[in-house]
Amino acid sequence: MENNYYGYSDKELIRKWGEKLSSLRVDAGLSQTELAQKTGMSRSSIAGIEKGRNFSIASLISISRSLELLEEFEFFLKKEAYELTPMEIYEREKKKKKRGGYKK
Repeated sequence: MENNYYGYSDKELIRKWGEKLSSLRVDAGLSQTELAQKTGMSRSSIAGIEKGRNFSIASLISISRSLELLEEFEFFLKKEAYELTPMEIYEREKKKKKRGGYKK
């Protein structure tokens, strides 16, 4: 069954991520306190994230690093292999706004 994540509100997605992080932490055999020590965060911050409170990208990265899950971010980090053709470069440059100067 395929999930339609676009149907969830932001709050629901944050809650689901918190639940998943809690599950991953338990699977790794870590308590909230142990994960907090590994990430440099407080135990209450870990508990809050797991309960669905807002959290920062930095917190997500820190937790993912501690749980050895950074490869899950590959989509955002991989470099595009596609290179622009000379014509595409020309078209992009042409569309850029010119700064300063005046018209004669």
